[in-house]
Amino acid sequence: MKKEVLVTVKGTLTDELGEHETIELVTRARLFRRNRDFYIVYNESELSGMAGTTTTLKAEPRRVTLNRMGAQELKQVFEVGIPNRGNYVTPYGSMFCDVFPHKVEVDLTEMGGSINLEYELALDRQLIGSRALSITVREV
Repeated sequence: MKKEVLVTVKGTLTDELGEHETIELVTRARLFRRNRDFYIVYNESELSGMAGTTTTLKAEPRRVTLNRMGAQELKQVFEVGIPNRGNYVTPYGSMFCDVFPHKVEVDLTEMGGSINLEYELALDRQLIGSRALSITVREV
């Protein structure tokens, strides 16, 4: 199974002062399944600030792996209760990106569905706030 889908990615960052910043991206993507795992592949845009980058999400029943390749690179694993450190590489340099996931929900089928992540985010070991990432997949 491999098909073109429409993906909505909504990210909300809540800083230490409780202020929210939300970014939403709607884009075409490819959805495919390998064994029990789903893969979502899409190209980032200027809106996300990552033009020239391809994002691949591997969604397992209890774990989500984000892999970005291109102008910006990062591999991050989201699994409840398991901190993960990635090396975030940008055209301006690199830094450590740590996530501390406390919610990982995967509800995907061949028809679409959703991924919901909530986690604490730190850049270069500096906690910058809480993040919620909601990814919705639907047929085109």
